Amino acid sequence: MARYGLDLQRKYKNKKRKTTIFICVFLCFVILLGSVSTLLLWKSLNYDFNNFFKPEGESTTAPATTEKIDSVVLQGESLFLVAVTSDDGKETRFINLINVDLSKKTIKVIPVDHTLKASDSKVSFAKTLEASGVKDLVSQVNSFYDVTVDRYAVFTDSGFKSVYRALGDITVKINEDLEYDTPDMFLELSRGDNVLTPEKTYKYMKYICETEKGYECSKLNAEIIVASFNAFFNNQTFLSADSLFSKLINYCTTDITIVDFTDSKDEIEYLLPKTSKEKLKVFVSEKEF
Repeated sequence: MARYGLDLQRKYKNKKRKTTIFICVFLCFVILLGSVSTLLLWKSLNYDFNNFFKPEGESTTAPATTEKIDSVVLQGESLFLVAVTSDDGKETRFINLINVDLSKKTIKVIPVDHTLKASDSKVSFAKTLEASGVKDLVSQVNSFYDVTVDRYAVFTDSGFKSVYRALGDITVKINEDLEYDTPDMFLELSRGDNVLTPEKTYKYMKYICETEKGYECSKLNAEIIVASFNAFFNNQTFLSADSLFSKLINYCTTDITIVDFTDSKDEIEYLLPKTSKEKLKVFVSEKEF
């Protein structure tokens, strides 16, 4: 019978084989379709299995990374030395240290009495800066206070002016009416909050240096630095931080590089207030150390 094409058993086997192949192909298609659908769903959940289990009533439209970013806690401290001198470098206006503490999210400006002399030195901080330069000053400050200054920036009078011309006005609180008239300059301020233009900021700094000495001089100038942080250390300024840094770096002598700045941008952004209700935690230290 097989000879004449009438082998019914073989015909039945062929039919069964075709049915089996069809079922296998269909199952593969179903598995493939299910896998694609699952991947698409997983992608919509940012590939995070935790998003399958949202508490009842919680919206799932927010990015999955929001909670992670908000909950990040950075650690570490850095200490910066900031000083201002006359244009010829022969007179020190003031010296301050700035402590940045990421764990506390604080910026503390520490006044330094630049007339102080270390026990093993015959010259003051100011004289060291004027005669030997900022690197020797940093070594002297490190030894005297038992600290480690990470980076420094020294501005001249002209550099100080240029910084504020680039940044803008600040608001400083004055404890009493002020009128200062000399052959070199005239400055008049009222008790309370005063909006200082870049020119007035420079005059006020110079007025402090000419009428106050030592710790008090540095403390009042530290208040100018705090006012500057409050005025310029914000999200809007951060958007143009790269171009601003490239400009300001030319107004001082510093060991802060563009690489340092780029590497620290996450930390800088971390310190910025996140809402209108949150305030920047920047203040003048109550005592030198």
